Amino acid sequence: MFRKKSTWIIIAIALVIIIGIAGISGKFAKAKVGAPAAAQDKLIVTFYLENTPDSTIDAIKAGDPVRETVQNSNFGKITDIQSGESIFWANKDSGEFVASPREGYSSLSLTMETMGTINNNGVTIDKSPYYVGQTISLYAGKSFLKDGRISKIEKAD
Repeated sequence: MFRKKSTWIIIAIALVIIIGIAGISGKFAKAKVGAPAAAQDKLIVTFYLENTPDSTIDAIKAGDPVRETVQNSNFGKITDIQSGESIFWANKDSGEFVASPREGYSSLSLTMETMGTINNNGVTIDKSPYYVGQTISLYAGKSFLKDGRISKIEKAD
């Protein structure tokens, strides 16, 4: 009688072990490939920053790589750099906001060429969504560009 009970317990333990091994091997088995990723297009992305130190702009050159800081998305390479008069917003005594330039600072318009997919809601670059008007920070060449906005996204010719 004792032998019959122990045999059933051993069989039950063996089944649990076999099921566990099958489940774990299924987890580590090669993943099934789903639908292919959407075709990517060559894109032109323009980034605008109202004010940044002139030394930051001087450290950026055409052809430098660009990465977004949060998602670490590859924004490709710089194709054009344009600087202008900086825009600093200040409060007057009357409470009115006024834009004024600041010495040693300039505005920056940075154009980059990257690969991505344009969709109805914006663009996907390196599996991360981005939108015109979105505030992002970039590493461009040897510079860190904090809190600028994507001002334009279009397909390259």
